[in-house]
Amino acid sequence: MHLPLLALLLITCNLTISAHARDDILIIHSYHNEHIWTGFLKQGFDESFSDYSKTRVFHEFLDAKRFPTNEFKSSFLKYLQNKYSQTKLSVIAVTDDPAMQFIRDNRRHLFPNVPIIFLGINKVSNEILNTKNMTGVFENRDLAKTVIDIKAITELDELIVISDSTSTGKANLEKITSILGSDEAPSKIHVIEDLSVINIHSVLQPFPNNIPIFLIGQLINPQSNNELLSWNYSTEQVSQQTPKPIFTIAITTLDFGATGADELNGIQHAKQASGLIKKVLSKTPINEIEPITKAKSQWFFDDSKLRQYHIEKTILPRDAILLNTDKSFYEEYKSIVWIVGSAFITFILIIILLSEIIRRGVLTRKILQENEQRYKDLASVDANIFWETDTLNNINYVSGDSLLPFNHTPSQMIGKSIRDLVKQKFILDFPLSNYKNAVANQEELENLIFKVKQKNNEVKIFQIKGRPIYDSNQHNFIGYRGICKEITEKHHLTERLTYQASYDSLTNLINRSTFNNKLKQYTQKESQQHEKVFLCFLDLDRFKLVNDTVGHLVGDSMLIEVSNIIKNSLNDNDVLGRLGGDEFGALIFSNSQSEAQTVCEKIIKSISHYKFTWHDRAFDIGVSIGMVEVSGEFNETELLSKADLSCYKAKELGRGRVFIADKHNNDLFNEAAQIGYIANISQAIERNQFFLVKQIISSLQEDGFTQNYYEILLRFNNREGIAISPGLFIPAAEKHGVITLIDQWVITTVLSRYTEFFPDKNTRVSINLSGISLSNKDFIKHIIHLVKSSTIKPQNICFEITETAVISQMARAISFITEMKSYGIQFSLDDFGSGESSFAYLKNLPVDYLKIDGSLITQVASDPIDYAIVKSIHSIAKMMNMKTVAEYVENDEIKAVLKEIGIDYAQGYGIGKPLNCINK
Repeated sequence: MHLPLLALLLITCNLTISAHARDDILIIHSYHNEHIWTGFLKQGFDESFSDYSKTRVFHEFLDAKRFPTNEFKSSFLKYLQNKYSQTKLSVIAVTDDPAMQFIRDNRRHLFPNVPIIFLGINKVSNEILNTKNMTGVFENRDLAKTVIDIKAITELDELIVISDSTSTGKANLEKITSILGSDEAPSKIHVIEDLSVINIHSVLQPFPNNIPIFLIGQLINPQSNNELLSWNYSTEQVSQQTPKPIFTIAITTLDFGATGADELNGIQHAKQASGLIKKVLSKTPINEIEPITKAKSQWFFDDSKLRQYHIEKTILPRDAILLNTDKSFYEEYKSIVWIVGSAFITFILIIILLSEIIRRGVLTRKILQENEQRYKDLASVDANIFWETDTLNNINYVSGDSLLPFNHTPSQMIGKSIRDLVKQKFILDFPLSNYKNAVANQEELENLIFKVKQKNNEVKIFQIKGRPIYDSNQHNFIGYRGICKEITEKHHLTERLTYQASYDSLTNLINRSTFNNKLKQYTQKESQQHEKVFLCFLDLDRFKLVNDTVGHLVGDSMLIEVSNIIKNSLNDNDVLGRLGGDEFGALIFSNSQSEAQTVCEKIIKSISHYKFTWHDRAFDIGVSIGMVEVSGEFNETELLSKADLSCYKAKELGRGRVFIADKHNNDLFNEAAQIGYIANISQAIERNQFFLVKQIISSLQEDGFTQNYYEILLRFNNREGIAISPGLFIPAAEKHGVITLIDQWVITTVLSRYTEFFPDKNTRVSINLSGISLSNKDFIKHIIHLVKSSTIKPQNICFEITETAVISQMARAISFITEMKSYGIQFSLDDFGSGESSFAYLKNLPVDYLKIDGSLITQVASDPIDYAIVKSIHSIAKMMNMKTVAEYVENDEIKAVLKEIGIDYAQGYGIGKPLNCINK
């Protein structure tokens, strides 16, 4: 009676033990399931656990790029809670930063005690490393190993490294310099930073031709404001101007002259994380599992380049992949060679042994010739299946592995048409109409690509090719001959390369090249458009502050969020692209300019309300927009230039606004053309387009001061000899980052030609310094060297620094002023009262002269408020032992009032106009 009950208990216990023996893994991907990177990660996980019969792997997709809102994340959280509420999870894996942030934000609500394995995380941080119950794999390239690999591949103990000064470039360079001096690294590593595209030959020519180049940064284009060139273009330019072998970290460069590329492999990355998951499943405590901080990369090589540089394949890394390989004649036609050889020997034996076999030999040769052609076709395309059809397009011959694509054996396929086979439910996206049209016209079957969904839901991609065949007279159609082969890996690689060439890797928007192509299309068909197209150039305001304060990785996160804000503010059919840095381009389709302007103002308002928070710090930014209507009168380059200039004008007018360019009014663009004359400062200096004038600064008080005192002013003529206003070319020089070169020329010229300009050798001169130059350490060192080596009395040199420059860089300004005053140099604070003036910082600012801005001087004789302000500034300056200088003194009335107040010095057209430094 008790035996059945005992058996039932044993069965129940066994079922319970079996149920608990099963491991369930939940993998949360950041992006959607058709994303290329996600596909590689999923493949890596599935391959890693394909042999684990008692392990189930669940894939879920956050789709953070297309649906970044908190509302969607809340819905996704509820979905996971409901779906897996009855599932006892052993491990949760998260891929990339969005999924990582999602699981950390919702840890209390989503399986709080389940171990977490992460991968695809860009930045190694203590915050992640110290998180309990969590470990994983960081997406961190091991460039030091890549350098060691290059040394082994080339068998040379010397290397040229080309980098750039971006944060990524510096980080990559730091990894390489960390192994300097080690036995595995090259003994000589030459570092070239920010290589100009026009200087490639002159910089690389001194090095021997066999020294390899490792390109870890992008070249700069000095003709486009030192814009970074693309990886592919940089590689192409270097390869065209030097015979040296080139190695990079991007596979796409192999088509542009690179010999090898060490690229991060998503499948291997997932397999590294799977190794950590298996340790957790084997009951290893997660706090004893060390995170992997170096991601595994994959070497790719161009076979033709290896032959060109005589690099043996035997010394390549073990898992290296060769592209563009050329097979030898024997390798490509091995089967044909054996068949022909066998046929020839058989034919000779038949002739010798039996003349009766001659008749059969003729027939045999015919069959062999047919088979030879079949095998030629098969071998030339590396096919999985070889097939032939009759005149009714039914298959009458097939060989190869036909189960995978068609779930039929070769014998089962006989008598059926391709049209019948591809109608099966697991065959997807077959281009049936293309097939029907080709067969109806007896044309070649070109690239018929389709998908096959397997039982495990994995999708494989196949390609069918075929051509019509005719009888020996080439007149009568007798069917088709063709192949079917799997192209999954090649197809994914092509899709990935196409995506990388067209899209920005950070924001997933189209890149500058793709945006330019779309703009070009609309300029060419502008006359055919029913609605108008408006080009907008968007430049973020105050974004540099974020990068400088918390770093570029945080800045990149902000750019992703801002791009989504802009995209959500546009209409569905509008086009948005990232042009570079913090600049975006948009094509707005609208019936009128006012409607397009409304869209721009919506973008400005949305970004002004956006707050970016990082570690309890909130950042707010803005955006300035330049807009111009797309017209066939201008090409895409001219339109982008006009939109860029309009954006710059919007910034000049106060930022956070849209400036619309009138395409029929050329004032803005003529002004820009004049500014463009100073783009090449070095050339302008060589051609003597810059020259100096002096304006006297006169004493107003009878204090016995008799020394001459002048301010040195800069002037510029364009190549046609037309004078350009300083108010135009100086802001332009500051915008394009060349003002420091001008400041250096001015100081060098004044100090070297002082006795020529001032024969009395005892004239005091004031020289203006830009705030941008003040932040350049090399420039400061150069000034100190010039002052020390000069024969001019230090007390006769006075540097003028604007109030706004001092406020923006107070600590550096005080340090510079203090050091220069130790040599006897004097200082003047220029334009005081023009900005956010504050007497508070004057207490700690050791200047000798306080120069009152002309905006307060021009009405001082008639405006009692200006009078009071000037008097108070003078009183405070006296208390601080500073002399006061008034600018814009235009007449005797102003001069008399200033003298009454007690102002020490006056400058302006009422005192003396600027004169050439050399008396002619």
